Formats: sequence, structure tokens, C-alpha cells
Amino acid sequence: DYPAELRGLRIMVVDDQPDILELLRELLELGGAHVETLTNAREALERLRVAPPDLLISDIAMPEFDGYWLIRTLRDLPASEGGAVPALALTAYVRDEERARVLAAGFQQYVPKPVDLDELLAAVAALVRP
Repeated sequence: DYPAELRGLRIMVVDDQPDILELLRELLELGGAHVETLTNAREALERLRVAPPDLLISDIAMPEFDGYWLIRTLRDLPASEGGAVPALALTAYVRDEERARVLAAGFQQYVPKPVDLDELLAAVAALVRP
């Protein structure tokens, strides 16, 4: 069952692995979300500034510019350019120190990889629930 909060939601997913992007796109679109996928943080930041989504889902470990760079740079922007977009991190790093680092960087939630669909949907719903 997909949470009602997903319907009509504009979600940007950033991950350097095309297979993960496609899987997440399919799963989130089945729930009624509109999904934009990008393979690198620099492109994502450019798109966020032009058309901020309702939610950002970003991998942490990406080449060149990682998810930490993306969220820190995003949080320095005004809200009108996406600076306040709710953000969820996807990470294979699940130790307590990493969790603290993810949240301190500016993400509100994180979901460990490999991604559990129910956990992801619950985290998304919690982030966008009014």
C-alpha cells in the first residue's frame, strides 16, 4: 500500500547508479509521485535552483560531488531556490556516527541501502506530512 502523501508529490532522486534511479522512479511513480532523476549532485543543484521539488532523495556516496556537498550547498540557498526542500539521504553507511553526520549535514531522514521499499515510503510520508 502506498501512502496517500505520495500522490502528486514532485520528487527529485539523485544517485550515480542508473539501475537504482530507475527502480526508485518506477516504485515512486506507482504511488502517484512525479519523479525526476539525476545522476550527479552538480546537475541536481542546478535543477533544484530552477524548479525546487517537494522532496529530494539523494545518495550520499557519489563521485566528484557527493550527497554531503549537495545538501550543504542546498541549505545555503534561500527557500525560493530550494534551500528549504525536505531531504532524505540514501546511504550504505549505517553506523551511528554516519547517521549523525547525515542529519547534521541537513538531511531530515535517511534510509539505508539496500533500500527497503516500506521503509522508504514511510520516511517519505513522514517528511511531507503536513
